[in-house]
Amino acid sequence: NEQLLIPNFEFRAATPFIDAPANVDLNIGVAPGGSSGASEIIATLPPVKLKPGETYVAIANGVLNPGDFAANPDGRDTAFQLFVKAMAREQAMDMAAVEFFALHGATDAPTVDVIARDVATLVDNAAYGDITDYLSVPPASYTLDVTPGNDNETIVASYTADLSGLAGGAAVVFASGFLTPGANQDGAAFGLFAALPTGDVVAFEPITTARLQVIHNSADPAARSVDIYVNEQLL
Repeated sequence: NEQLLIPNFEFRAATPFIDAPANVDLNIGVAPGGSSGASEIIATLPPVKLKPGETYVAIANGVLNPGDFAANPDGRDTAFQLFVKAMAREQAMDMAAVEFFALHGATDAPTVDVIARDVATLVDNAAYGDITDYLSVPPASYTLDVTPGNDNETIVASYTADLSGLAGGAAVVFASGFLTPGANQDGAAFGLFAALPTGDVVAFEPITTARLQVIHNSADPAARSVDIYVNEQLL
């Protein structure tokens, strides 16, 4: 409503939970950082009305000019908008668990699954803009595999999600950035992140290596001692 709420809000940052007016239309505009007033707003979102006593998470997502970026593979609208989750949680309902919902927020990424390796599928067939229900998991460290929604054998990316210290906590897990930065003005690359109720944002660490043991078991006398090269580099 033309009053500055959050100044200089950085990409992949989050506020803590704050009090916001309820039962009134909230007209939300976005201006460049360091703006001098509402006259500099470059994007206006549809009015939002919050219910008294309710708790929400609002995630600003998308791009200002979709024609300047790669189209969404599923035909989803990638224009700048707010994705809102009602009945949000500032802590877990089960204090022995970690509870979170997930948002597919990568505009150029297709429908995906997110699988906790050797545990369970956490996100099933989520397209851009989809928000899951709350999920409850034991506090532990997980390997998360991102796969196409129709092909769980092809792992697009893997991440370590250490939730071992978050018992009783709640979070928002969001896919962020571009799968193909080169087709999207060299914007930030795809990643998985978790926003905590405190406003802290944690990046899940990408896994880029595997464990390997090599055994030389060729009895050919001509191969008694060999050098092994991988991609023309001596391994």
